Amino acid sequence: MRVLRRAAYGAPARRQGSGSLEPSGMLSSVLIAAAVTALFAALAYALGMVGRSGALGGFVIGTAVFLFSGPEGFALLALFVLGGSALTKLGYGRKSRAGTAETYGGRRGARNALANCSVAVLLAALYAVTGSGALLVAFAASLGAAFADTAESEVGQLYGGEPRLITDLRPVPPGTDGAVSLPGTLAGLAAAALMAFAALVLGIADGTGAALIVAVAGFAGTLADSLIGAKLPQLGNEATNLACTLVAAGISLLLLALV
Repeated sequence: MRVLRRAAYGAPARRQGSGSLEPSGMLSSVLIAAAVTALFAALAYALGMVGRSGALGGFVIGTAVFLFSGPEGFALLALFVLGGSALTKLGYGRKSRAGTAETYGGRRGARNALANCSVAVLLAALYAVTGSGALLVAFAASLGAAFADTAESEVGQLYGGEPRLITDLRPVPPGTDGAVSLPGTLAGLAAAALMAFAALVLGIADGTGAALIVAVAGFAGTLADSLIGAKLPQLGNEATNLACTLVAAGISLLLLALV
């Protein structure tokens, strides 16, 4: 499989003939990344998607992603933030009455941002250093897993009826760690597929084969999230989310190596 290999926006040594090796070129890259991310973070805060800590954490994460993976990588991050927030707000009153809604009116904080996006930032940084397109595919897969996990959880709470524990399929209350439902699972699969399609359109996944890997690995990450949640609920949501994205990235790299 041919995997994309291109220059990162924030990796000036790989942008031949652009003059970005000069300090002025590097500075302009940083300023553009910071300006775009600051605008996005301010908008997300104004719309109630994130709290103050989430806006600050998102600014740091977004700037790094923009610098290391370019506007294409930032677009995938934005898809996760916007899509995940919309799903969190979906039926919020009903979820709140059931006791399963996110706290603070669904505003995400810095801890949530770090749990879901730390792996993506690391992969983007490694891509900027190595130029390996496989790392970009893993980057997309990690965000796909975060998006799919959010979709599975938020949709499942609304339309999943009586969910079942993934390990033994016994009925459990909504919101239980490791609980799954058919509507939630389908929503997670759709979110992973959407992230894969976006990666294909943006050129991060170079071909349908790489896009399929993004979708498969992203969805596999949500299954890992549910299994870890069922077996080790004491880890907490943030640690489980981090593991979800890490598993997705690892599976994508393994699949790329095999094909």
